[in-house]
Amino acid sequence: MSVRDDEIKKIVEMKSVMQDYMVATYNKYQCRSKEVVFTGMIIKKSIDIISVAEYAFKNNIITVQISLLRLLCDNCLAIESAHLLGLDKFMELIMANQRPNQVIINEETEETMSDGYLKRMVAEDYPGFDRVYKFACEGVHFSKQTIKGTFGDSVNGSFDITSINFKPGNPELKEELVQNNKSMITICKIIIDMLKRLCM
Repeated sequence: MSVRDDEIKKIVEMKSVMQDYMVATYNKYQCRSKEVVFTGMIIKKSIDIISVAEYAFKNNIITVQISLLRLLCDNCLAIESAHLLGLDKFMELIMANQRPNQVIINEETEETMSDGYLKRMVAEDYPGFDRVYKFACEGVHFSKQTIKGTFGDSVNGSFDITSINFKPGNPELKEELVQNNKSMITICKIIIDMLKRLCM
């Protein structure tokens, strides 16, 4: 099996693992409990994300793949905010169309539960998460990564603006696509572990 086929197989297997986890959560609570609703919300969004990530990987669309990695990281931030606030309070905010990042966590400094704060909290339990999150953020916003996918590298390490690429995908970035896919699978595993700690 090629590296490419192996990475696609990992995505397909992860979708199945996530579905099985959702069934186990439902079977444990047997009702429309806050645990089932919260887990369902996170798992459904995660499965949707990695389903599109599978397409992006197959078609070498690295810009979309990195954006999807960021969205997957956001699921970790949502779980962390539910952990910090308590699931009851988190669900109250969601049902009232409010955002947890507006909650003040330090009255003196008026620090809110921002993405940066949540990222640091997740990284305490899952070292390296903050690096993946930062990388995915750089890919979402216009950065050196974006330029690299649009223009070829020149001999001196800068970018060759004469070799612009408007075709979908970047098949020349195979190693980067594989590495991003590995990061996506790791984040999926973190999501499941965080959900277990919160809801099971």
